[in-house]
Amino acid sequence: MPVHRSPALRGVALATLLAFLASCGPRAGSKPPGGGGSGVVTPGRALTLDSSKPGLTMRLSDGKAGAPAADRSTLPPTQPITDAAAKAILDRVSPIGAKPDDTQAFALRDRSQPPPRTGKTIKGTFPVPNPQAGPPPATNDAGKPLTILRWAPEGDVPLAPQLQLTFSQPMVAVTSQDDAASVVPVKLTPTPPGRWRWLSTKTIIFDPTVRFPQATTYTVEIAKGTKSATGNALATGKTFTFTTPTPRVETSWPGGGPQQLDAPMFVRFDQRIDPAAVLATIKITAAGKPYAARLLTADEIAKHETLTSLVDATKAAEQDGRWLAFAATEAFPKDTHVEVTIGPGTPSAEGPNKTPDRQSFGFDTYPPLQIVRAECGWASARRARRSRSSSTTRSTSIASTRRRW
Repeated sequence: MPVHRSPALRGVALATLLAFLASCGPRAGSKPPGGGGSGVVTPGRALTLDSSKPGLTMRLSDGKAGAPAADRSTLPPTQPITDAAAKAILDRVSPIGAKPDDTQAFALRDRSQPPPRTGKTIKGTFPVPNPQAGPPPATNDAGKPLTILRWAPEGDVPLAPQLQLTFSQPMVAVTSQDDAASVVPVKLTPTPPGRWRWLSTKTIIFDPTVRFPQATTYTVEIAKGTKSATGNALATGKTFTFTTPTPRVETSWPGGGPQQLDAPMFVRFDQRIDPAAVLATIKITAAGKPYAARLLTADEIAKHETLTSLVDATKAAEQDGRWLAFAATEAFPKDTHVEVTIGPGTPSAEGPNKTPDRQSFGFDTYPPLQIVRAECGWASARRARRSRSSSTTRSTSIASTRRRW
């Protein structure tokens, strides 16, 4: 921060400096060096100020250079020896003898010991064996018929992650899972990608790679005469079916309005579809007139902000392949409700079953521009004055009534 001094303080400082300069005048009988007092600087000569006047005496002269620094030692002259002389010197040296411990493995420190565990470790069997109790009773399935206790799924199911059956008797021996999986007493039609495995000696499961494909009816058969590991046979064959859902609409756009006359449309299903096959089952009507539809190209989708966001959200949710974007081949009329009907008979890309009913959504186009109200400025002002006068009259009437009461 700059320091500001008052004029009085500056005057005191100037007087002190002048007194100091007056006390430093030249000595009696002294002469300025160089024989003159002109104060002119001449190249190669000292600068001398006039000493006849009181004040400071200054002299400027050239300095003297010191001795150069010694940064290295002086090396004596050398001359390399010949290869023969070098070999003769090395031949006089005895060879280095090898020792047994010259080559050793890298010394690694011992691994750190695990931290001590709290409590005590008690070794023993649980439960404690009872010497008075005999061996467990043996299960005797001799002569008993083999039955199926439980099975799932069955009928119409929203999602089928796996197939499971439980028999009344052991069907496989207690062995490795690979050996047990080779015994499959169940026939599944159709069989999607997946594998059979046994949860126990009585329960078998089929795990599809992802899930059972949608829009499919599966038939499960256990043939009559199927034998258990104890040799008992199934007296009556068992057959049941389960069906996964057909395509259902999860999201549709647009909805409501007003929309543009060439508004594109977007539909997402709950399973994989073929867009061209689904488009063949879509009907578009506006004011009782049917309109043909076409699929939108990737460039057309990229130019529409709402469609781009819908497609990106579908792909981010790992549901790509379940949607289609389309538009009518001609513009819709203004101020008209557009109805979009999907199906019946909407096919799926996962199974042969088709949607038995129709699904629909709709939207409205924008109306034509028209004047809905018009009035002059003086008419509005007159209505406003009438409104204010009527309000004043009502207030006066209410006040008069209050005074009478």
